[in-house]
Amino acid sequence: MHRFLTLEGILLILGYLALAFLIVWFISLFKYKNDDETKRYFFLGFAFKMACCIGFAVIYDFYYNWSGDTYYYYMASQRLGQVLFQDPTSYFRIMFDTIDGNNIQTLAPGLAYYPVLRDPSRYAVHRFLSPFAIIGGDNYYTVNICLSLFLYLLNWKFFQYIRTKINCSDKAAFICIMLIPSVGFWSSALMKDSFTFTFNLVLIMCFAKIFFDRKIRISTILGLVLSAYIIMELKVYILYASIAGCMVWLGSGYLKRVKSTFFKFVIAPILILVVALGGMYALRFVGESVGGKFSDVDSMLGQASVTQQDLKQEYYEGHAFDIGDFDGSLGSLIIMGPKAIIAGLYRPFIFESDSAVMLLSGLENTALLILSLFVFFKAGIKYSIKQILGNPFVSMCFLFSVVLALGIGISTSNFGALVRFKIPLIPFFALGWLEILSTKRKENESIAAEEAQNLEESN
Repeated sequence: MHRFLTLEGILLILGYLALAFLIVWFISLFKYKNDDETKRYFFLGFAFKMACCIGFAVIYDFYYNWSGDTYYYYMASQRLGQVLFQDPTSYFRIMFDTIDGNNIQTLAPGLAYYPVLRDPSRYAVHRFLSPFAIIGGDNYYTVNICLSLFLYLLNWKFFQYIRTKINCSDKAAFICIMLIPSVGFWSSALMKDSFTFTFNLVLIMCFAKIFFDRKIRISTILGLVLSAYIIMELKVYILYASIAGCMVWLGSGYLKRVKSTFFKFVIAPILILVVALGGMYALRFVGESVGGKFSDVDSMLGQASVTQQDLKQEYYEGHAFDIGDFDGSLGSLIIMGPKAIIAGLYRPFIFESDSAVMLLSGLENTALLILSLFVFFKAGIKYSIKQILGNPFVSMCFLFSVVLALGIGISTSNFGALVRFKIPLIPFFALGWLEILSTKRKENESIAAEEAQNLEESN
């Protein structure tokens, strides 16, 4: 008998889906009562998220037969949830205290779960999933529905924020953030990627609110710190890329606000120095906090080399690709960097796809490549480069995407891992190109309107 899809299980899943829909409906009723367009986006995004959530579970259930990390995360979070009812004190210590080899014996005996000290990131996933395992009960599908609803509401907050800050149309921004299939699929599961994707959006949103909107509120500061902590615990290299992108966004954004050429000339070196020192301090602080293989550049390059070689092995079922052997040196990084960036941004190519999931990613990458070329030549090569270097938001999007693509491309030699690791950069890379095109169109419309007004006045 099927474990989760019994008659009782199916009814439970339908009940949780109905409850999730009611929550979304109540939110739309109070927040978007008189805004039909926003309400339509809200429900469409929710429907897509739930479809990805259930679709992921069905595929891993019937195709992969629950092989992989997602099922083990589910089982561990279930056991951790049981600890709450066995010994609440031990549960909250596991959730919020620092448990290590020196004090693990101080936890109550006979618990259903004990921390996985040999793998801190796995232990972190168990803790982050535990509240959803408690709410969702003993069913993978319902736990995933609870998690996906929570993450969707955070994704929606990012969309609502960023749509007011860019020239790109609401429809295009919505598609980039909410409706890209591979992003929706891999960020709608009991996986690290679901947390890192969403909380990277929250991190960037809170950063912008604090430093650009000057909304220095407890909730915003808490959102920034909590997001950074979650990403650092799970995939710290994403945090490094975000810090680089955000610091460039900050410096470029403040410099653009200065209208006087003289003051720009005076302030620019000081601002660059302050932002650079701030970024270096943030990166150093994160490195010291994480330690080990992600503590500094040399350690990360060495780990990237080890990971690349591992992902080439035969037990990854033929999904390996080869951009050359990376030996962990800076020279090797410089030589292989361009190929790694291309791989991180645009591979797998459609002709490299050998499964349904790979084909979907291949189609997306083809569309992304076409978009890149179209905007680059439609807006003009000179104008595109000017925007990449001079438009603060575009600069952030491209730097974040390229840094993350470099890290992923240099360390990953397996398409199965690549399509999952790259999901945080896809919305920003697409938004960057669309923002260039939208800004160009807006400038052309402004020029045309001004010329029409001048012509009318002359007549």
